[in-house]
Amino acid sequence: MNKKPYYKASNWNAVEDQVDRSAWARLNDIVYEPRRVPIHEDRDEFSRLPKNEQTMLLHSFGSLTLSSTLQMKVALSKIKQDAKNSEEAAVYNALQYLESINNKAYSHALAEFSNSKEQKEASEWASKNPYLQKKMKLFNTVYQSGNPIQKKAAHVFLSTGLYHSSFFGPLYLFGQHKLPRTAELIKYALRITTLNGIYTGIKFRRDFFTLSKEEQDKIHHWVYDLCDKLYDNELNHIKLLYQHTSLEDKVEHYIRYTLNKALMNLGQEPKYPENIEILDPILTTGLMESAMIEDFFFYTNAHPILKMREIKK
Repeated sequence: MNKKPYYKASNWNAVEDQVDRSAWARLNDIVYEPRRVPIHEDRDEFSRLPKNEQTMLLHSFGSLTLSSTLQMKVALSKIKQDAKNSEEAAVYNALQYLESINNKAYSHALAEFSNSKEQKEASEWASKNPYLQKKMKLFNTVYQSGNPIQKKAAHVFLSTGLYHSSFFGPLYLFGQHKLPRTAELIKYALRITTLNGIYTGIKFRRDFFTLSKEEQDKIHHWVYDLCDKLYDNELNHIKLLYQHTSLEDKVEHYIRYTLNKALMNLGQEPKYPENIEILDPILTTGLMESAMIEDFFFYTNAHPILKMREIKK
């Protein structure tokens, strides 16, 4: 009977990492059904937007759908393979399910605001956008061939950094008190991407600080190099997505802000100037009215996930 067991049962009564317990407690709070968000009530207001803003919004949802598909199908599956225990794997299972909900939500928004021809155009625009495709290739290369810590870093960059180039449009409109139901959908999506990024960032730091100083330096330089490649490519994507809207400079500023937050999440020093923290007041209105207090926009190295209250019986 002393023989080592072939397989070991998961024991949730003896969870090894409090982060896993806290994350699991939060997961059920952020499950939602996209069809229950009454986006159809925003249709009239959407139809009155300038044509360039309508196109930007549809393309934003097309972009989100494409990026979310990679996260749903590839990223979380690959990261889960490196889980340290069954509880961590279970959290990533749930996060993958939540990402699937977001993926459906973006398609739901497209369906509510456009006919089949316009939906096809938005999807084709995303599929044929060379900068979106380059971004997907950069990320997928890491997911397929990177080491565990590199895969986590890539996931954090997309979840808490580059998703926001497409979130900007609806958040900015909401900051002008437009499309409130659409903003509600974005709020739900943000909670999921936030938890995805912060949880994975904590796991990145766990692995990073077990490395030797030499190994940490290599990862640090690799992270900064990936950030530079992603940022340079994202600027081109932003120009395509926000052309004819006069919002390009605001979005570029916001992306520097979100990439700084992603680097903080990875325990690395921010790359961009301090004044990057000063956001456009219209966007700030949209952010503050869409976010929960623990969410990404208020992220500090205090690691808010560690402070989440567990559900008590």
